[in-house]
Amino acid sequence: MIWCRNKISRVAGLALAIVSGAQAATTSEQVRAATLGYVVAGNPLDGIDKMSVYLGQQLEKSSRIASRELVRLGTTADCVRFLKLSRQAAVPKPTAEWILGSGQRLHALVELIDPGDKPDECFRIIDRLRQHDPDGATEYYDLVLAIAVVMDQRSDGRMHGQMGRDLLPAEKDPVKVYDYFKALYSSSAAKIDYRKLGAGELVFVVVPAPMAEWEWARDQVDGSLGGWDKKYSDIEYDHSRLNGSRFSWDSGTYTLRDIAARGGICVDQAYFAVLTARAHGIPALYFHGSGKSANHAWFAYMKGPGDWVLDVGRYQGDSYTTGYAVHPQTFRNMTDHDVEYASERSLHSVDAAQAGIYVSIAEVLLDRDPEGALRCARLARGLSGKMLRAWQIEQEMLLRQKDYDGVVELFAEKKDAFRRYPDILVESARLIETALRKDGHEAEADEVMRSAAATVGDDRDDLSRAFERDRIGQIIDSGDMKKARKELEQMLDDQKGEGNKITGLIEQYVKVTKESGQTREAVKFLEGYVEDLVEEYDFPPAYEERLLGLLLAVYQNDGDTKEAEKLKTRIERLRLEQNT
Repeated sequence: MIWCRNKISRVAGLALAIVSGAQAATTSEQVRAATLGYVVAGNPLDGIDKMSVYLGQQLEKSSRIASRELVRLGTTADCVRFLKLSRQAAVPKPTAEWILGSGQRLHALVELIDPGDKPDECFRIIDRLRQHDPDGATEYYDLVLAIAVVMDQRSDGRMHGQMGRDLLPAEKDPVKVYDYFKALYSSSAAKIDYRKLGAGELVFVVVPAPMAEWEWARDQVDGSLGGWDKKYSDIEYDHSRLNGSRFSWDSGTYTLRDIAARGGICVDQAYFAVLTARAHGIPALYFHGSGKSANHAWFAYMKGPGDWVLDVGRYQGDSYTTGYAVHPQTFRNMTDHDVEYASERSLHSVDAAQAGIYVSIAEVLLDRDPEGALRCARLARGLSGKMLRAWQIEQEMLLRQKDYDGVVELFAEKKDAFRRYPDILVESARLIETALRKDGHEAEADEVMRSAAATVGDDRDDLSRAFERDRIGQIIDSGDMKKARKELEQMLDDQKGEGNKITGLIEQYVKVTKESGQTREAVKFLEGYVEDLVEEYDFPPAYEERLLGLLLAVYQNDGDTKEAEKLKTRIERLRLEQNT
């Protein structure tokens, strides 16, 4: 569309009528048209100010907002969020018009873009794909968005750290990625219907990888969606690599073809399953975690909307409590528990959709109308009790007001709503604890953390261990190093049954005893402790060497050269065994 000054003026005039309340029967389409006028005129800040004021005024008019009115206000909030993005990045006029031409496209964009994304690069990719496929980009808009937020930051395609040195380069051209997946989803070759996937699911598909690998997997690897878990065990386990502690790939270029032909260890099995799933359009994630005997890798994939299989290849008998992955959009750590929460059925209901609108409005009002934001957050969680962002906004507002009684009361309610998701409760408790301690409310902070700890079940040893480490950290900060050592020893005794998972705790113990001069006590405690662990668990040689190395450090810290030399000889013998 070619814009002239008169048209810009008319649209901006419409926006003024909207936000001043002079035009009563304003539609969502008119709000989006007004937003486009602000973008084209290069004056997004004026639009942000006027529309934000308008939202606050509308909320004051009524305690109950009708569904149709709520949708319009939600569109206004989305427009404010879009205008904020346009302040950070240049949005080409045709692309702005395309996005704002549909409330669904607008909402999908502002909901997907994360604060860690690069808006300028996102819009550049969106504009390029729109121009590349002007007829198809609207139908495959979710694919366009997913590619934009995943490829706005460069990735070398490494799924894990044991892929060796010789890697095929990951595809860097968004157009080629788009063409591959559009062709896949528009054909019968995709294992999952594109219509069942939103942009939030597609980010787990379009993760940069070598184009040749996608094409090989598409042509050479077949199977049903429901049976994709078999791809993990299809790769023969290479026990010789494990026994020789050859954890990194050492057979030339790291390719799917060679993994299929040569076999591999758990990291290669998971890599093969994840990449072949994505090559067929299936959202998939690579997970790793610590068990009692060793570290391990497995994978997860999506069988249908909200239906993730999270533990393919996860050994059930070794207590792999939590799986960790890297989110392909944000590059932040995520867990399998995060995926479980996102799949919560109640978050995909009609009530949750309305709650999401209130959250969008609250996001806009956070810094302009705190009371309005707080009201919207409460209305949102009244509609959908597991709408996490609503709880977060209410907690943030109460903390700003230093309403600590209100915060503690809110946390008590949150415990009932999120009892199945202790990670969420613990994160919330830590934020509250920090604010309370900063303001000198030590007893209240302690009580919040005790309350949070009580929600952690026996199946979450990782969270229990984290609580204990925090408590010992407070003792260290107080300067009572003797007590800290004894508490660490008690914790190590209590956690001895967790084997490999307490290696980090042993490292902390070695560090604390060295810095506090309690090296003789450390020798007495740790020499028998480490030997018991080695004897009880069938650790891979490299894991045993790591434990013996910690014991060696304790001897050296205490100046016991005789025992140190004996242990060095044992470690060297262990290394020779690994290399033969």
